[in-house]
Amino acid sequence: MRMDLISVTKAVIEDVVLYNNNSFLLPLFLIALLFLWRTEKDRKLRVVLLYLVAMIGAIFLCPVYAWVGMKIDADIYYRVLWSLPIGILVCYSVVKLMARFKALASKALVFILAVLVIVMNGELVYTNSFHIKSVNAYHIPQQVIDVADALRLDNYKPIAVLPAELLPFFRQYTADVYTPYGRNILEPAWTFHDELYDAMEGDRNAYDVAEVARCARSHHCAFVVLSCAKQMNGSMEEQGYFLFRFVQGYFIYMDYNYYWVFKEQGLLDADVIEAGG
Repeated sequence: MRMDLISVTKAVIEDVVLYNNNSFLLPLFLIALLFLWRTEKDRKLRVVLLYLVAMIGAIFLCPVYAWVGMKIDADIYYRVLWSLPIGILVCYSVVKLMARFKALASKALVFILAVLVIVMNGELVYTNSFHIKSVNAYHIPQQVIDVADALRLDNYKPIAVLPAELLPFFRQYTADVYTPYGRNILEPAWTFHDELYDAMEGDRNAYDVAEVARCARSHHCAFVVLSCAKQMNGSMEEQGYFLFRFVQGYFIYMDYNYYWVFKEQGLLDADVIEAGG
């Protein structure tokens, strides 16, 4: 137990160092905290901005609490730091400091220096390679929207299996199409396993069509979405599917078994009936 607490303490220190990320962010936060501790007289503000913040920091640094938190999920324990209102404290401290000066020039000088310090601690986010120009109001890849719109039915919420690259964005756009698994299966730490996912993603270059079709039926999938970037070992038509639509580099197949059932129940849209007929 003692060795566990020692290793946890080292992990907490590492989280703090990584969170600060070679900046002056945390020292600036501590300076603001000490400044407000000495100057803030409003009791309610002291409770919210000082006592509560100090308590959150103490809890995060507590080895026993950290040991429990890291047992649950060590990879996200650092997110406790997100609950610290660093930006609020720093900005409020700057305003309090400006209020202590009577001359406008002094206030302006404090403001300019504070802005420079804050700017020097950050980076322009738009230079990050993960930032790309949005192509739609949802800020997700357009092919996700087009595939989702093609799968949606007016009178029924079908189940569809999707390629892995669409999963992180699909649920952000619509809840009108069920999926047998979501983006959580992409996280190794969550150790989820599914035979359909293995059939879809087991081979990076090709689909074993027969295995995909078998697993999709066992998961009650009416639609199967396959990427044109991968080869198909076999034919979906031979497995009892028909090509409903080709959208943005993705083949959308529908299971004829579900097609006839949905058609008899009047659940299909006209374009689906036309494609299946």
